[in-house]
Amino acid sequence: MKIAHVLSGSAGPEVANGVRKFVYFMAQALATLGHDVAVFSLTDDEDAEPIPGVLTRGFRPSSVPFRVPRALFADLAGWRPDVLHLHSPYFPPNFTLARWARRSGTPYVVTPHGALSPGEIWQRWPLKLPYKFLCELPTLNRAAFVHAVGAAEDLPGYGVHARVDLAPCGIDLSTVSRDLDRRVLAAQHPILAGRRIFLFLGRLDPAQKGLDLLIRAFAAAGIEAALVLVGPDFRGGRRKLERLVARVRPLAPVVFGGPVYGRARLDVLAGADVFVNPSRWEGMPIAVLEAAAMEIACLLTPPADPLGRLSASGAAVSVAPEVGAIADGLRRLQRASAADLHRMGQRAREIVASEFTWERGARLLADAYARHAGEPGLAPLLLRQTHPR
Repeated sequence: MKIAHVLSGSAGPEVANGVRKFVYFMAQALATLGHDVAVFSLTDDEDAEPIPGVLTRGFRPSSVPFRVPRALFADLAGWRPDVLHLHSPYFPPNFTLARWARRSGTPYVVTPHGALSPGEIWQRWPLKLPYKFLCELPTLNRAAFVHAVGAAEDLPGYGVHARVDLAPCGIDLSTVSRDLDRRVLAAQHPILAGRRIFLFLGRLDPAQKGLDLLIRAFAAAGIEAALVLVGPDFRGGRRKLERLVARVRPLAPVVFGGPVYGRARLDVLAGADVFVNPSRWEGMPIAVLEAAAMEIACLLTPPADPLGRLSASGAAVSVAPEVGAIADGLRRLQRASAADLHRMGQRAREIVASEFTWERGARLLADAYARHAGEPGLAPLLLRQTHPR
């Protein structure tokens, strides 16, 4: 099967953007299964990062919102994909590409990546609400199917009545070494020595990631621990959070760190006793899967818990995205013994290893494609809005 992915920005394994990271690993996994895969990136630098076994090309985006480069249309027409896979909502070129797909008789798929939640929509709502009804819903509801990477409960509420098929994010366990330097984080920040470390790793976006709630909850919890927030700044989010820390004045230290990648990212993760993600909305955060694969106990809100599987299996504590609930979760995990945290971490890795690998996600997605691209030889393995078994 010939599968063409189109996204904003260049897909890569070491990027802070979850969509770009997803496309990199999913395209690679699909190619490993024997499919012909292309990734076409609308990116300012026009340098699409190579992906093993995948055709990658970059195109400079137009300054006109809905205009798609003619070279991209030419490549699509010449390559003749069986399926066109579009990524992310509120991306005007997708509207134009979907129209091209319908006219050319090419089935197309859209992955919203968790960005259709009410919280996401109400950011810049004067622009997003009109776009929703004029462009986004028509694009989604004319798709062969809408692909959900995580829980799909936001899609019907948004107005999606097209078929929704689930193929979750994954992780390559072979890339998550257990031979990591757990002393790196404390060595970088001596104030952490001797404290239980609660770590958030990801984009410092207070609104989506619930980091304002986390800081208030950490202050309210009154525990002898440390909170570490590591990741790239997002629209001045770090400065807002630092000002919030100065206002609420928690008894225990709150430490900020910049973005980390590759081995350094895993070493930072390894220094955590508990991984924390209090997101208000999510698709499926890969950082949570990484922490779980590294046998780290987690404190998560329901949107950040992969299909609810970690908390359901006793591998994570799930709390509502509210200050009081998060504070209670912090206290509970502060009281937990090291042995209890270790057991939670072991269970987390078992769940990820059995249910959240890129190979499994690629097989589910390929089977969903086959239903709509006329390839009857593949067995129907996909799950529709249900948890993996």
